[in-house]
Amino acid sequence: MKTFFVVVSLTLFLTACGQSDEPAAVAAAEVAEVAAPEVSETPMQSSAAGGELLVDYIWNNTAEDMTEAQMAGIIDGWNARIDAGGYNMLGANVLMPQFETDDYDLIWVVMWPSSEAREAGWADWNANQADDWTAELAGAMSYEPENVYTFKPTDGHDGMADIAVGGTFHPRFDFCAFNEGQDAASLAAFRAEYDASLVEGESNNYGYYLMEPQFDLADADFVWLDLFGDEAAVEAGTASWSGSALEASWEAMATCENFAFLATAIRR
Repeated sequence: MKTFFVVVSLTLFLTACGQSDEPAAVAAAEVAEVAAPEVSETPMQSSAAGGELLVDYIWNNTAEDMTEAQMAGIIDGWNARIDAGGYNMLGANVLMPQFETDDYDLIWVVMWPSSEAREAGWADWNANQADDWTAELAGAMSYEPENVYTFKPTDGHDGMADIAVGGTFHPRFDFCAFNEGQDAASLAAFRAEYDASLVEGESNNYGYYLMEPQFDLADADFVWLDLFGDEAAVEAGTASWSGSALEASWEAMATCENFAFLATAIRR
């Protein structure tokens, strides 16, 4: 099972990889009155997992004196607004970086079943709730519209146990550039070998996806997302990956920047 050690003090999550030219407003912080952008069409050769699933990652800063109780209240208030608005949303998570960064305090993640649901949800939020939500936050949490990033999960492996609201899991993102002589065919060959190892071995409570950016992504040829259900899955993955033939194949294929988070499910 594949996993990576965290790289600390790198150019931080997505900073070195480029930013969306047309970020959308999001139902998760100080929301600007802007229309949701159209998602660019940059399909990979593999088909999307679970249809048109789109995932928004929103960098947020919080007040220095933010307490756990205040954060819980923000989450409850946001969920109440989403319920009242009847948004067609698959779920949401909050990601806490497990590395040092001055760029954000947390990432608010929103999952949509389609681009149509995404656009309709944001349009309604901006028209009917954004002003009240911004006032309710009173500066406790904020974001910049240019720091909203949308990805489309594509083929991967789904071995994760269900995560209920309040449950935690461990996402690991790798932003990778092919080494000289390597390309998409190399990645496909690696994935075939890797997927076979997951079928043969113990892959419970683990999954991965290739994440297709819906914006211009410089300096990375592909993005790989590992999902571990708990610390035991992280430790098992590290043990089976380290020193393996698969690890050697991966390192020969690509050079990656790695980012680890602790995620909490806040909506399902």
